[in-house]
This record gives sequence, C-alpha cells and structure tokens, in this order.
Amino acid sequence: MKRSGLILGVALASLLAGCVAKPDEYPLSRKQAYDKLLSARIASSGDGPFFRLRTTITGNGGSEVTYDALGDMAHRVCHMHLTELEPELTKVKVTCEGGGAGEGAAAGMAHNMIRNRVIELVDATLKDRPFNPELAGGSTAYRWPSDGVDGSFAGAAGKALKQDAEMHRDIAEAEQAASEAQAEVPSDYGDSAAGSEPSPE
Repeated sequence: MKRSGLILGVALASLLAGCVAKPDEYPLSRKQAYDKLLSARIASSGDGPFFRLRTTITGNGGSEVTYDALGDMAHRVCHMHLTELEPELTKVKVTCEGGGAGEGAAAGMAHNMIRNRVIELVDATLKDRPFNPELAGGSTAYRWPSDGVDGSFAGAAGKALKQDAEMHRDIAEAEQAASEAQAEVPSDYGDSAAGSEPSPE
C-alpha cells in the first residue's frame, strides 16, 4: 500500500512539473514571436527597458531580433534568439552586451538590471500586455535561466576589491621602475679628466 502511494505521488509530481510552463517558452510559432518582438513598442521615457536611450529594432529575418540602445554615455545591445520547440511553442533566449560609462565594478549589476527589463518587455510583448516598470525590477525575469553574468552585490564588491588591489600593484610597480631609472642616471654631468691622456710637460 505504501509503495503504491509513493509511486502515485511521484507520478503526480512529475505530471504537475510537466504542466508548469517554463518562463522563457511561449505558445506561439517562431514567426509569431518574431513578428511581435520586431514590432514591439519601446518607450523612450525613463520607464522604458533602456531608460532614456534611443533604441532601434532590427531582425535577421526569422530567428533573432535585436534591440540596439544608444545614448551619450551608454550603448547596450540585447538579442532575442528564437527557437521553435513545437509548431506552437517558441523558446526565447535573451543575451545582452555593452555598458555605460563609470559602471566599473558594478557592470555586472547594471547588465542584469537591463537584461531583467528587456525580459519584462519580451514577456509583455508576447503576452499582449503593457510593459510594467515594477515587474521589470526582476519579478518577471527571476525564473528565467541566467546568462552567466554575475550581477550580485557580492560579485561587484569582489570585483571592486580586485580592481583596487590591481591599481595599487600598478602604482607600486610604476614607482619602483621610476626609482630604478633615477638610480641609473649619473648625478654629475660635469667634465672629468679621469681616464684622459696625461698632458705633455
């Protein structure tokens, strides 16, 4: 009795797991998803996925849509890669690159923030709903697979410490090289008779 109950429980859990849709998969053909993402409305206000950057949308004809956002101090490019798993089921992979001036050690955090906002735009576009700036903070993206970029605070802090150590090492090496170069320069450039032939009597 216990064994049959365990088997039934495992079967039920597997069935429920299969019923839960993956967050990056949509009940659309690849062409439908492509057309929707290609014609997405990207707000140029601060509420848009790229804040106030000027954004252009391009596509490769069917499997990839690119959002290219450019500003005076930043340039970000995000690609939506579309894979048709079934005739009416398409997987979307979001990858982003680029950055902004002055991000430094926080570049990973900035990357993930923008990617989260683009994922919210993708989800809203493919579900025919408005882009929600509140969900763009990560509520929509948290179940999506990571793209491998460490956007954690701990990661940023570790990177900042590493950059600081490298900067101090570079300064120390430059000071040592300058000191060694100074030591090789003769202290007196005056004429010397040392080593010259004796003058005739």
